[in-house]
Amino acid sequence: MGLGALRGTLIVGVTLVGYEPSADTTAKLISLAREEEKAADAIVAAPSPAVKQKIDALVQAQLAQRVTPGIAVAISKNGQTIYENTAGERDVSSRAPMLITTPQPIGSITKQFTAAGVLLLQQEKKLSIDDKLSKYVPEYVHGDEITLRQMLNMVSGISDNDPAIYGDHLTQPITRKEMFAKLNKLPLMWKPGTHMVYTNTNYNLLGLVIERASGQSYLAFLREHIFSPLGMSSTSTIDQPPPDMASGYHHEKPGEPFTTRAELHPDFSFGTGNLVSTTQDLLKWDAALLGQKVLNEASLRTMFTVPGDGKINTVLEEDKRFPVMLHVNDGKRTVYAMGWMLPNPHTKWHGGHTFLFESTNALFSDGYNVAIIGNVRDGGGFEPENLAVEIHNLLNPELKIPPLTVVTRQPSEPTEITEVQ
Repeated sequence: MGLGALRGTLIVGVTLVGYEPSADTTAKLISLAREEEKAADAIVAAPSPAVKQKIDALVQAQLAQRVTPGIAVAISKNGQTIYENTAGERDVSSRAPMLITTPQPIGSITKQFTAAGVLLLQQEKKLSIDDKLSKYVPEYVHGDEITLRQMLNMVSGISDNDPAIYGDHLTQPITRKEMFAKLNKLPLMWKPGTHMVYTNTNYNLLGLVIERASGQSYLAFLREHIFSPLGMSSTSTIDQPPPDMASGYHHEKPGEPFTTRAELHPDFSFGTGNLVSTTQDLLKWDAALLGQKVLNEASLRTMFTVPGDGKINTVLEEDKRFPVMLHVNDGKRTVYAMGWMLPNPHTKWHGGHTFLFESTNALFSDGYNVAIIGNVRDGGGFEPENLAVEIHNLLNPELKIPPLTVVTRQPSEPTEITEVQ
């Protein structure tokens, strides 16, 4: 007899002899039984020895091909962790190993948390995502032309905080006054709502919106509403990193020595790429988000909605005026929702790239979630997003997810769209 069944028998037994457990005791016993059921489900969902061996081999191949110094992979099924593995080193100099508890910068996966923060504030009626940006950020000259929703969906037309604007200063500190002085000299790239352009500046400014609408710092707000309630103890910001954070590296080709260089400064990655986390914490986030423990059903639906059903022009890398990366499912539709990309009906994901780290967080429709981090960046062959797809397809070959490749096309004339509410 399992413990859950045993508890049920005990409850019945004591009730028969005249004792009825309190509502609090009953609730606790039911909660324990549910946890046991989840643990049993995780055992059932765990990969077979043959599949586990293949996943292990994929992880080890990243080291054999010298595409990253270290890697951590964690997988869950229906919110329960079923696989964890690490390989390599979190620090090349000291030969310290990469651990499943090793935190590192997660780059643009940060956008998931910024989007959630804005939607949480809407739930608390402290803002509306259809408010104009100028209500919270009057310093920006185009703020009265743009809504928070358009920024969340990357259709605002705001220019990016890339070297074309800031030169070689992305590794140096910048005050907000200096940032706005530069940003305010630039026109909007397009009329808001007519083109999707992936720009980090959208989420830089949304981080500021969180601070001003909540009256808290960005980190304090996320810590109070997300990190602490979910037990994400290894998640913080780059400027307040947890202990034993991985060292980051860079190389151009597989097999080349790993070198280091200056990292993107937190002033530029604020709200858009300034969080540090672990694969374990990311799986906690995934489970809580999908379980509506962070956002309610309406907010979650909004977060996962691509504007205009994707029927909006997408500016991609061929147009050198507007450098951008976007993954699209057929070369014609956008896939950017709010902090998540939806390249096909079965995948929600976002990658994270800094100057020294790469990561991915992917949710699949069959209940598998995959989080991967690696302490390297640039053309050395480390592709955590497609590694996540390979792993998923080993776990469930009946639902074969296509590679998350970049499809590019020339931009077309702007077309007005109707926002999906």
